[in-house]
Amino acid sequence: MAKMKTNEERKAELETLTEQMGKQIDSYFESPEKIREHLQFLGKFHQYSMRNAVLIESQFPGAVAVGSYPFWEKQGAQVQKGERGIKVFVPSPVTYALHKDEWVPLSKAPKPIKEGVKQGRIPSRKMMYFKIGHVFEYTQTDAREKGIEVSDIFKRYHRDGGLENEQDIRDALKTLADARNVTLLEEPLDEIGTAKGCYYPELHAIALNPRNTPIEDISVLIHELAHADLHNQERNLEREQPLPAPEKEFQAEMVAYVVSHQLGFPTVDFSLSYLAGWTKDKELLDKEMLLQEVHQTSATFIGHIESHLERVHTLEHEKKQTPLEYIEHLNQRMGWKEADLSLYERVHAVQSVFPEELEPYLNAKAALETNLSVDRVDEPLMYIHDKGFGFQSFGVANNHEFTDDTLVVYTIALPNKALMSGHFDPERTVHPLHDLEKNNKIEKPLLKNLEERWHDVLLEKEKNLSKIDMLNIERLI
Repeated sequence: MAKMKTNEERKAELETLTEQMGKQIDSYFESPEKIREHLQFLGKFHQYSMRNAVLIESQFPGAVAVGSYPFWEKQGAQVQKGERGIKVFVPSPVTYALHKDEWVPLSKAPKPIKEGVKQGRIPSRKMMYFKIGHVFEYTQTDAREKGIEVSDIFKRYHRDGGLENEQDIRDALKTLADARNVTLLEEPLDEIGTAKGCYYPELHAIALNPRNTPIEDISVLIHELAHADLHNQERNLEREQPLPAPEKEFQAEMVAYVVSHQLGFPTVDFSLSYLAGWTKDKELLDKEMLLQEVHQTSATFIGHIESHLERVHTLEHEKKQTPLEYIEHLNQRMGWKEADLSLYERVHAVQSVFPEELEPYLNAKAALETNLSVDRVDEPLMYIHDKGFGFQSFGVANNHEFTDDTLVVYTIALPNKALMSGHFDPERTVHPLHDLEKNNKIEKPLLKNLEERWHDVLLEKEKNLSKIDMLNIERLI
């Protein structure tokens, strides 16, 4: 049985590990090559704290993925015999209770004090301490021998920087900007020359140089979003001392490097030349703070992008399902086993939980309820959900009376195109065509074509009404 360590031994071990971390951080700032290597490493370990990422790198250079002993067991892998664990800091919160005017650990407090804390009668507070834990790297286990891939465990998206991924990542960055209330301008407010982008703190807005290539746009947008996150007016006011412009550029470029490298985009043009001048008079605390902010921002960006890509991947997979399979799967995720919900309730429930899946859900629902074969559509058709009709020619379906509805949900089938669905409030929108036009859902030539088809129906209806009027007049004569 292993001998228990004393408090003094544990404290000394923590101090040694902290000192090791400090030396490692100092080593990063010796050259641009060293800082580049570290930034590449940070991208792989963005889910760990900056301090633990540093410790992992110092003890196991080139690590790809790590986990605790129980973690690897859960994945069906075993740590190889004789492998030494990688030491990391493990947060260990301790709850204290007020007892006889002193704060004592709740675990050691008398039972009445514990009950008082539980009932909220006695004040308590938490203090964060750290202990040393151990993790093991992928190659220290038998995962490879068992055919368990890193990407299978950690769901990482290894991108090749190709244009086929550019649109998904661009979309992810746009949603990242939206989440931070950052405005993406269509063009710079003034000529910016050879600069590839700019951030306007007073507007909390970003503009990219229209001369950029699509791949440049990705890394530049990440760089400018880093400025928006780290150097906005609110963050600038929080700092005791404002950062000079070159230091802001250094931080933003580091974030862009970490994220771009993790996504697999080219990083050869990244400039970290400010490194030498910046490190000259800086203390370890300054360096740690700089890396801490870079790590936190990079981790947030990567996490957001990977979540977006995972949603895209899920949607792509769901497109391959039959409408029935898709709806059954969504019903399970929504917990709708036997729920008797109205169309209004279902639409708003999906929109609030999985907004990106509302249109696929309505498409699948329409296809299932009408047995539509999309590959056999020869003219524009439309299905108005819960109206009791199947797919009708677009003009006929658009001509229904919608004033009595609480919500209008429609699905359009066009030749050689995927199904498209939408919904609207009849108090604000007249008919589906109006909704398509108001929200720019389709291109203008197609919109004009659909409008003409609806007008043809209106004219035909008018002709028929005229014939009836003529017959009535003849009867009177």
